[in-house]
Amino acid sequence: MTRKLFIVAVAVAATCMCTLSSLAQDLSTARGVLEAHIEATGGMDAWKAVEDLHIDASIEVGTPMGDIVIGLKSWSIFPGYGYTQMSMTSGPDGIPPEAVNMKVYYTPLEGWMEGGGQGRQDLDNVSPQMRQQFLQTSPKTELNYLAFNDSLLVLQSDSTFDGHDVYVVSVTMVEVGSTVDLMIDKESLLILAQEAEGPMGTITTVLREYMEVSGLMFASGQTAESPQQTVSMTVNKVEVDSGITPAQLAIKSGARAVVTPE
Repeated sequence: MTRKLFIVAVAVAATCMCTLSSLAQDLSTARGVLEAHIEATGGMDAWKAVEDLHIDASIEVGTPMGDIVIGLKSWSIFPGYGYTQMSMTSGPDGIPPEAVNMKVYYTPLEGWMEGGGQGRQDLDNVSPQMRQQFLQTSPKTELNYLAFNDSLLVLQSDSTFDGHDVYVVSVTMVEVGSTVDLMIDKESLLILAQEAEGPMGTITTVLREYMEVSGLMFASGQTAESPQQTVSMTVNKVEVDSGITPAQLAIKSGARAVVTPE
């Protein structure tokens, strides 16, 4: 069970590591809807200008043995450096902290994951799904989607979610062999929820109210529901362009030295 808890917590954490535009927008294609969403959350140029991002959050996992609370801290320097740490802050006696605690560190030339009851592993040796959760190449996931071929972005039939009319954009991620459906509010153009297949079945993630940080819009939290359990995340702090360096990331991770390209 602890392995399943670890996988779900990782999926929720990764989902974490996310103003209306008056310009005319083409909302008849999946690509156009994604571009409109990016404009609604701060603008393409503003997102692309982000150099580093820090997120501090709390994750609560409900289990039959009792709730587990996990503290998450993540730092990313774009496009190729990152460090994430997850630590159990409270939980039932039957679940040891080492089954949940985790560190992930990567540079353009190396990467490793440590914890989750698995010891240290080279990121090249973990599953593509797990690796994709942590290798953040941009500050906003939807920017990555726009680099995909049009055939991988599909605008489905309009739908409703929680009383809102929504666009449904399906994104196929070939590398990890999965598809995510984004439910984007037609009025605000904000993502209200997303649905994807996970190791334990369909996971529906509902995003909470958005907050503005440095002119960019971030969800203040989210709740992910799967057939087995519910996992909630609350974002405590978002910091944009703090000026953190690769060397400082290496120190946080405990790496002896930062590995950089020649």
